[in-house]
Amino acid sequence: MHRKNKKKFLTVQLLPDNVSPPRSFQFRYTWIYAAGITAGIVFLLLVAGLITYSQVLQAALQKGALEKENIQLREQLQKIGELQAELELLRSYNERVRNSLQGYVTFSEAAGDESAASDVIFTSQQKYSLFTSVPQITPMSGFISQEFKWPDHPGIDIVAPEGTPIKAAADGIVAFSGWTYEDGYFIILYHPRGYSTLYKHNSRNLVSTNQIVHQGEVIAFSGNSGGTSSGPHLHLEIWKDGFPINPRQLLVDLTAGE
Repeated sequence: MHRKNKKKFLTVQLLPDNVSPPRSFQFRYTWIYAAGITAGIVFLLLVAGLITYSQVLQAALQKGALEKENIQLREQLQKIGELQAELELLRSYNERVRNSLQGYVTFSEAAGDESAASDVIFTSQQKYSLFTSVPQITPMSGFISQEFKWPDHPGIDIVAPEGTPIKAAADGIVAFSGWTYEDGYFIILYHPRGYSTLYKHNSRNLVSTNQIVHQGEVIAFSGNSGGTSSGPHLHLEIWKDGFPINPRQLLVDLTAGE
């Protein structure tokens, strides 16, 4: 028997519509197989490349997001550190006043005394009248842009041009005069009968901690300092025995601006 010859070529015949003779093309099967294998390899390489590109792109996006998140975390940690430092500073006010003002003030320690929260009781060495020792005059001329609303806004905002003099609302002693991240330059005054007043966002403070001040004395100039300020104004707070009160209840000359 004769062994049947295996086909080595693929013949493709083109039959034109006109009278031209048909045209034939022959392709070796080995070429076709090689072309198919090559096309398959190219296809697989393209798929692998797309997958790799997608993974690299996703990793790059994740890296960018992580870097952004790390930056935000560092900023938050920095702010937390600043706020913690401010909190420790505020906690030290009372102790600093206690230790340095023995000749001017005494401090109530009576258990169960509701007025003990304010700490400060002025003695006969420093004479104060009822009017001048209670916050009753408006510290700065201007108009009220925001009213007292506890707990969101424990004071009032008085708007005036930057550099307007700020006066002490009552006789007292400077518990703090300095700068913080949120409030900028601000002052805390302790007054007799458990009162304290806070003056925030100043452009410049004129008094120092532990200094005695009198009602109507210029203690600072208005400004726009601090991270929470949106324009030149004075943020004024009045506290009594550790609780904020509406300044309108005490400031006899306070009138809202037009």
